[in-house]
Amino acid sequence: MNRIAHMPFSDTREEQPLLRDTSHQHNDPIKSGTIQTLSNHWDTLNLDRRRTTRDKMKVLFLTLLLGVVCAAQAKEAEQNLSELSDQWRTVYMGSTNPEKIQENGPFRTYFRKVVLHDEKGTLDLYFYVKRNGKWENVHVTGTKQDDGTFAIDYEGQNKFKVISASETHLVAQNVNVDERGKKTEFTGLFVKLNIEAKEVEKFRKLTKAKGIDEKNVVNFIENEDHPHLG
Repeated sequence: MNRIAHMPFSDTREEQPLLRDTSHQHNDPIKSGTIQTLSNHWDTLNLDRRRTTRDKMKVLFLTLLLGVVCAAQAKEAEQNLSELSDQWRTVYMGSTNPEKIQENGPFRTYFRKVVLHDEKGTLDLYFYVKRNGKWENVHVTGTKQDDGTFAIDYEGQNKFKVISASETHLVAQNVNVDERGKKTEFTGLFVKLNIEAKEVEKFRKLTKAKGIDEKNVVNFIENEDHPHLG
């Protein structure tokens, strides 16, 4: 099969004889067309570079657009936290330091109410805690930080954060550093009325991720000595 040679550019010069003297052709780059060929080659490279630049700009633009959309979604999620202001009840709590949530422990907290103020950037927690055998009504306020946590001064320094939320449940975590410098991580499940299996599963996954053993989880609903019962 005969092959047809494909030239990179059209040659408008007059047709030359089939037999000609080519002994000195390599000494004349202009006649040989070398300069024209190189020029065409660089034009192609420049075109490829411009296309590559445009492609990179498109990717950069799409990346920036995606970042803006994600930021907007995150901001919307944060704004929805204000809708969580309501009465809540403690169901489960886990701790890397079980002494903190044992009977009369400072973090054996029975939640009553959660109030979030978006404009102020504050979080108010109302709960019961037993001290020396007697129930006390406690109110603490947290200030929102850049990382989305709320800084709370209670039994040391705390970083409280809502991990999962809906109209029926809250799954939250808290990191406490007490006055002695000891760090403790907590997980909690809080509900309004009924407890659903999927909510318990979210709490269990968070608790496991924090390295909290199941034996260090307190079931507040089954506890007979419950302040809400009164």
